[in-house]
Amino acid sequence: SASDVSLAQAEKYGISLVNFWIIVNDKECREHVDFTTQEFYKVLEAAEDLPHTSQILVADYIAAYEKEYNDGVTDLINAVIASIGSNSYNNACMAKDQFYEKHPEAKDKINITVMDSKAYTGAYGLPVIEAAKKIQKGADAAEVIAFLTDWFDSSVIVCTAFTLKYARKIDTAEASKLISNVRLAQVCGIIPEIKDKNLIKLLFEIMPSHILSRFPEAQDASLRDKYRADIIRQFLSEYDGD
Repeated sequence: SASDVSLAQAEKYGISLVNFWIIVNDKECREHVDFTTQEFYKVLEAAEDLPHTSQILVADYIAAYEKEYNDGVTDLINAVIASIGSNSYNNACMAKDQFYEKHPEAKDKINITVMDSKAYTGAYGLPVIEAAKKIQKGADAAEVIAFLTDWFDSSVIVCTAFTLKYARKIDTAEASKLISNVRLAQVCGIIPEIKDKNLIKLLFEIMPSHILSRFPEAQDASLRDKYRADIIRQFLSEYDGD
């Protein structure tokens, strides 16, 4: 959840989403259930206060595990949003223990692996999609877990803002504190408004040199890193349509 994996992608690649609770004007909603991603921007504009998320509950995870178990799944990999910013990972682990306590016969029938993605949004949604593609091509659980572990342990988020339109209600001091506490977050800069497509392309041209200045070891890119770059390049071309 909160992985930027769309409902269409989830259905296409066989990914199950456990959706976050979002509090809007004191009302509990579920992402992908009560509104689409596009509709959420309208919710942001109309909300009296900034909507905030609530961690995914142990009960939510248990229900998800039971569904997969009843569907005959033998290996379940649960990639969870960064544990440093949400208690959802701990809840997923507790849910695993409680699931086996509730269904002791399941220990020999389904293996549940809970993974801390150490990331947010597409930074862990994209590798999950790639992992799902590997499964569709016949990869086993061990290979997929190794792939995700390697990606999660060696990825860094570099972010910028194309607009501050939806950030007007954010307490900037709190936002800065949050970013500084996230090990993987590196802030490239804030650009008030970027509407020109050519400027967006220019930004992506500038990004590599910025990243290399912060992480000189990236100069020695391995074949693995080039493989990832191809994955991200393909993803961006599909997303942007160019």
